[in-house]
Amino acid sequence: MTSPLLSRIGRAAAVAFTAIATTSTLTGGASADPAAAAVPFKAEHTDRCLSSHTTGQLAWRNALPVPTPHPVTAVKVTGEVALRNATPCAPPTRAVAVAVFTAYNGRTAVDTERQSTTGATKFEFVLSVPLVPTPTPVPIDRVTVQVCHTAITPIPEPGPLTCGDISTYPIS
Repeated sequence: MTSPLLSRIGRAAAVAFTAIATTSTLTGGASADPAAAAVPFKAEHTDRCLSSHTTGQLAWRNALPVPTPHPVTAVKVTGEVALRNATPCAPPTRAVAVAVFTAYNGRTAVDTERQSTTGATKFEFVLSVPLVPTPTPVPIDRVTVQVCHTAITPIPEPGPLTCGDISTYPIS
């Protein structure tokens, strides 16, 4: 039989564990470190008739519930992607701007997120390192941002895709 004190301690530990797990899940695995390093990002693309851009902030974070200076394992991304008609020419029908964000460890892409719009869209998400197949995450050492243009077309044929230059943001 378990003593009432041990039972209370066990329940308190379970509640604390659940709170930590819930906080980690709700923040996309990012810590609530208010001093996380943040840098602005920007990427643009202009082709014959369209111009698009994405701007915002990348906040480097450690997804593990341990104090810094541990490797960055999550990057919170907040910003906007917008599509504009750049010239008096007629843009393709159903044009879409797509902002592509990729987190890397060395040459290996560890997470990718795409945000698309036919006008202007705000976004917020977290790029993070998967814990599978190993429970020890590798650090993210840089994030790349690129804007592309495509057209909404029926599946399985995607529309033509043109992309701007890749902007790279190393983790300092």
